[in-house]
Amino acid sequence: MLPNQNLSKADAQWLLNDFSKLVGGSIFGKNIDSYTRAINLIRGTNVKRPGCSCEYKLHARTAMSLFEQHKSEIESIANAV
Repeated sequence: MLPNQNLSKADAQWLLNDFSKLVGGSIFGKNIDSYTRAINLIRGTNVKRPGCSCEYKLHARTAMSLFEQHKSEIESIANAV
């Protein structure tokens, strides 16, 4: 079950159309805000950007894992009429 039961269609579409391009790719500091946004959208939280670049890899992997776990639910929301 998707943790954020209030995920909007627009946010689901962003996850599928934009964030999905980062999944499985290289992790850069310039992308960390996208990973943070994905975590917050999927969980319905307000997690802050990591303060240290040493945390970027774990942060990105968390976002990618959440996305993969809930991809079918995100697709359902994004494609809802």
